[in-house]
Amino acid sequence: MPILYLGLDPSRYPRKVFHYPVIRTVPVGALGVEAKVAWSSATHVLFTSRSAVKHWLALSSVEGKEVLAVGPATAALLGADTKIAPVATQEGVVDLLKTMDLSGTFLFWPRSALARPVVTDYLTNEKVPFYALDLYETKWQRPEPVPDLADFDEIVFTSPTTVDAFLNIFGTLPKDKRLTPIGPVTEKALQRRGLFIKYEPVLKEYVLL
Repeated sequence: MPILYLGLDPSRYPRKVFHYPVIRTVPVGALGVEAKVAWSSATHVLFTSRSAVKHWLALSSVEGKEVLAVGPATAALLGADTKIAPVATQEGVVDLLKTMDLSGTFLFWPRSALARPVVTDYLTNEKVPFYALDLYETKWQRPEPVPDLADFDEIVFTSPTTVDAFLNIFGTLPKDKRLTPIGPVTEKALQRRGLFIKYEPVLKEYVLL
């Protein structure tokens, strides 16, 4: 069954796919003075996507900080001592934080500019000092040549951004294809467009954009 994969990296997907990346990540800018000061004071650093790790390591390191990660694939880019959330969502990160003694903690969070506020809301409510750095943006793109949807039986969406990008390129979501959202947030993005489907946990870690 031919599968069209719309996300950034299909290497961990358990089935063979045709990769048509409809999104890309771009850095927001250089590390500013405020962020550098916050980083120097931080005790912990949190990564909620592999993209965040890659963009951050292009600027700095994680040396001297306690490292938290949203899932095992993100943790694999960071080192063996990384603490991993029990479920690879922001809600899972909150569950991890609830198990930790956060007294004296200053959390640094390099993230997507499109990140949901679940973690920041929790930290604010618990009065845990933190600094959230919008490190990169996710933008849609239209690589050429555009594939013919008639050649595929299934389409894999890895984030709400891929849903938006697909609609920008193709106009509508096909009703004669299997549409597979990776993760509950992407599932909801498709459901908001009238598609009452459920995601399959084919990956142990979801893309968080």
